[in-house]
Amino acid sequence: MAHHDEATGRLWRVVAVLAACVAVVTVAVATSWGPLLRLDHAVTRSAFDATYGHGGRTAAWRFVTDWGSPNPMRVVLLLAAAVAQARRRADLAVWLLALTLLEAVVAPASKLLLDRARPSWADPITVLGSASYPSGHATAAATTAVALAFVVRRAAVRWCAGGVALLVAASRVFLGVHYLSDVAGGLLLGALLASATYAVLLTARPRSRRGRTASARAAA
Repeated sequence: MAHHDEATGRLWRVVAVLAACVAVVTVAVATSWGPLLRLDHAVTRSAFDATYGHGGRTAAWRFVTDWGSPNPMRVVLLLAAAVAQARRRADLAVWLLALTLLEAVVAPASKLLLDRARPSWADPITVLGSASYPSGHATAAATTAVALAFVVRRAAVRWCAGGVALLVAASRVFLGVHYLSDVAGGLLLGALLASATYAVLLTARPRSRRGRTASARAAA
């Protein structure tokens, strides 16, 4: 129990750091902080120029961004929930299902907070109409990657999921539809959603176990 409480406490500290990082990036974007804007424009311009006019690179980044879009990421979470349920881990299954629904609501809704315009190009590679901050692709990919890191033991799967999340985030910048801070904010938000909800799950576990123990003693 002591080890469990210590691990839960560490996770809550991680959640606090992630929340602070999301807040800092959001405030910097909202206030149009000069250094961030200059970095955003410089990185986005370089990434766009590296992709524009190159058919192979464009196709590769589109492949990543299509298969790494929010809906496929949510399907991965739902499949993980099904596996957890098949293994009689109802708590993990419920958590993964709730996390999927939470991300599907929070990610689109968060775009309304700042309603940031997307990068503008004379001849864009891709045209989108929704707000830019935070990146929905990056949010969903990070949510999925962090959730899998919590439930999958194999390090290879964890590294693969993390790599996919970073590739998805990069694809949005190289296709010219997001600034660097958009995908950074999305990655942080996704990590926050997964970490915070899992911390709630861990916090609730000892209480439910104590409740079952007390009920069993009363019945005896």
